[in-house]
Amino acid sequence: MPNQRPADKIRKIYFNNRRLNALGIELLSLDDIRGKLSAEDYARPERVDFELLMLVTSGQGIHTVDFTDWQVSSGSLVIVRPGQVQQWHPDQRFTAELILIDPTALPGAVPLISSREATLYKQLEWRTCSTLDPTMRKEFSNTFRLLKDDIHRFDNSDLEQALCRHQLQTLLLRLARWQRDLSAPIVTHQQGYKTYHLFIALLEQHFSRQHSLKFYATKLGYSESTINRACHAAKGQSAKQVIDARILLEAKRLLVHCEVSVAELAHSLGFSEATNFIKFFRRLTGTTPLLFSRQRSFRQAAHKITAH
Repeated sequence: MPNQRPADKIRKIYFNNRRLNALGIELLSLDDIRGKLSAEDYARPERVDFELLMLVTSGQGIHTVDFTDWQVSSGSLVIVRPGQVQQWHPDQRFTAELILIDPTALPGAVPLISSREATLYKQLEWRTCSTLDPTMRKEFSNTFRLLKDDIHRFDNSDLEQALCRHQLQTLLLRLARWQRDLSAPIVTHQQGYKTYHLFIALLEQHFSRQHSLKFYATKLGYSESTINRACHAAKGQSAKQVIDARILLEAKRLLVHCEVSVAELAHSLGFSEATNFIKFFRRLTGTTPLLFSRQRSFRQAAHKITAH
């Protein structure tokens, strides 16, 4: 398509199960996915539009999420958030249990879940990959089996939806508590977290066109210093660093996963000139966009050769 935006060239995967669309929850094994796709399609990078929880049950290998190759083995929990780009590797033969969650089934989108619980869930900074302790691993597998049985008999009734969603929300909140306890808590006031997450939500909508903190402060009705304080409390970074990091992440995704010129990419990310984008990229990474793309392509080619 001649008018296709660079961001649209990355294959996007949506929650799509006609029987379960109203529920928004699907349980699969990794072998189920392998069996449905060709090796070529299985290995293609994909931007997910749902939340994915993957518990590795045996074996070991690599799973790639936004340019990080995560080493996984039995007990590893991988969490992929909506909008992230993941890549499966056909040579990795570990087994895993997968829970796919449509955004409409996440806390905050379901009336059954209190606004307080939804806020707690949204505020958590999920780790992409961690190793569950025996207790949490058992909790995950037990919930997986219960949900699998309930989804097998799912009849689209309100009762069945409530039952399945409550089971899932309980698991998510237990995982949230477990992940929270892995790190020292960040001390900040509730309004600061609210400000930060409002800023992040607005940034996600406009980062490809608006790079100025002033724009976001005006839209939100906060001062720039208020947003800066919220970002420092939540992420240890200034608001401008958060903005730049989001632009850079998208630039890397497009450079690696799309056939796109630097000029086209620069324009799609709101830079008036390709030279300005190149300076931005070099300042943050120490290399040029073209060299970064070539290095990642070389790594992927080397991985395929090793697999064969």
